[in-house]
Amino acid sequence: MEAIQILGIIVLIIGVVLIGLEFYMPGFGFPGICGTICALAGIFLTGKDMTQRVMVGIITIVVIVVMLVISIIAFNSKKVKSPIKLETDLQGKNLFLEEKDMEYLIGKKGTAISDLKPTGKGEFDGVKLDIISSGLYIKNGASLVISQIKNNKIIVEEDK
Repeated sequence: MEAIQILGIIVLIIGVVLIGLEFYMPGFGFPGICGTICALAGIFLTGKDMTQRVMVGIITIVVIVVMLVISIIAFNSKKVKSPIKLETDLQGKNLFLEEKDMEYLIGKKGTAISDLKPTGKGEFDGVKLDIISSGLYIKNGASLVISQIKNNKIIVEEDK
């Protein structure tokens, strides 16, 4: 075995381990990208010709799929806690506010904490809210009043 093939095997193993680590981390981040690059480089370095590279690639894919299946089985069992699965149930049939639940805000006065072009942020009774101006533009720091709630959006006007 040549030194380049030994290096290829080492890089391939590092790549497969990093891809396996990615199964336990949410998102596709550093381990997944580096693992993919290392696995591809390892496949290229390990095989002497295209036939050997294809065989090593197929074996690598089978190993990664087996690792994925084992990870899925482990996460579905209650013994292993998944870092990407919410363990607690959210109570309540409707966790979102409806327009009628927000109507109490109409008439509240506050201050724009960003420019409204026409969307921005405002502060009302110490609470920061995403708001929309009924006009085109309101400057940061302007006095505001909530005029209506439409499609779960808070519409404001400049308080004069």
